[in-house]
Amino acid sequence: MNLPDRIQELLGELAVLAERPTPESVLLPVAKEMEPYLGCVRFSAERYMRHPVLLAPDWEVMLIAWETGQKTPIHDHRGVMGSMLVFSGSLVEEVFDAPENKPALVERADRGEGETCLTSPTLLHRLFPRRGRSVSLHIYRPPLREMGIWEPEGMTEIRASGYDLPAETLSTLRRA
Repeated sequence: MNLPDRIQELLGELAVLAERPTPESVLLPVAKEMEPYLGCVRFSAERYMRHPVLLAPDWEVMLIAWETGQKTPIHDHRGVMGSMLVFSGSLVEEVFDAPENKPALVERADRGEGETCLTSPTLLHRLFPRRGRSVSLHIYRPPLREMGIWEPEGMTEIRASGYDLPAETLSTLRRA
């Protein structure tokens, strides 16, 4: 069974539990399934690399590989719930408020290896590695199809969410 099929099967198993699965409730079980594949993650000197793992009607699962100096733009998730786990390294998360529709930093948190955090539907934030390489797991429900991109003057665009590698990169790998 390949990785996306196993993740889809796991999400199906979790769906029959008493409570509806959320990105937070499935994060650690999915992470456990991902661990054997972390050696296949690709890094780039040019930008952080988004690796598709599963894009299903109700769920999106991806890995992001980070190098020092790479960062997301300030962005929102257009109403989508999410969760994140730092597999290796550490990430800085800057959280913003938007008084008068202009981003203002309200919190900065270090997210170390093994740490998890939630992405609320209204969160405005930016992520970047503290130093060195980092790998993080991101799960969204429903899938993250677009993000609002923010600059100091306010939201400047709504950008389609995409990947930096083709789906086959991790999806064709099989557990040893």
